[in-house]
Amino acid sequence: MNWLRLTSSQFLLSQRVYWRDLGFALTGALLPLGLSLAYSISRHGDGEIAGYDSGVYLLPGFTGFVLLWIVYNVINSAASRRDKLIYKRLRGTALPDTAILTGEAASGSVTSLLQVVILLVVGTPAIDAPIPHNPLLLLLGILLGAIAFSLLAIGLSGLLPSGEVSTWIVTPVIVAMMMTSGIAMPIGELPGWAQHLAPYLPSSPVVEIVRTAWLGRDFASDPTATGLPAAVGLAGSFRACAQPIGILCAWAGLSFSMGKRFFRWDPRRST
Repeated sequence: MNWLRLTSSQFLLSQRVYWRDLGFALTGALLPLGLSLAYSISRHGDGEIAGYDSGVYLLPGFTGFVLLWIVYNVINSAASRRDKLIYKRLRGTALPDTAILTGEAASGSVTSLLQVVILLVVGTPAIDAPIPHNPLLLLLGILLGAIAFSLLAIGLSGLLPSGEVSTWIVTPVIVAMMMTSGIAMPIGELPGWAQHLAPYLPSSPVVEIVRTAWLGRDFASDPTATGLPAAVGLAGSFRACAQPIGILCAWAGLSFSMGKRFFRWDPRRST
């Protein structure tokens, strides 16, 4: 119970620090949400993708896209607070290391999770999209994605030279994953070499799980397939998503190991 209280305190502190840098905060809060809504709504009625109206197909994919921005939020916050010696001062308090990092990850994730809710509430009626077919699987995919992206960001933050350059490194990576993870187009339409790599990126399993759970069709068993996938029931959607769930768990485990190996509490150059 005491650990939860300390973690909550770290979360609130991280939120205060996050919103003080208004430019960075608004980029992480408004850019992915605005792009996701604008692109999905603008494509509504503009042909079909994989047997669905383009907007309906894209909306679940962009749910995975806003979750991917957890990496942007957490990795930039971690690098910046390390450089400003905030972490060094926090370690001198009663806060355990796990509470500091958990609170930081939760703070970086909450913005994206709220964006997911907005996409569901605003995007669904705006393009006449169906309500999620399997809400439990949808929730599982969202939570697994948030955990994996948070751990990945914490692990990678230790490899960045400074907070000043982290944005310039992370943003192009997010854009590249957007183009290759089935968010905006089926993986089966990518070049041959990319089709072999894309399903194993950390963002692809999230998109496959969310789209399968939302639309009630198997977008997960063979992510490189084109055309309308087979319909699946509630139990069948869980079976179809077994592989992407396993890939996400593997990424979470790998990212946890990277965090233990590479995360640094102090800046590279002491001042």
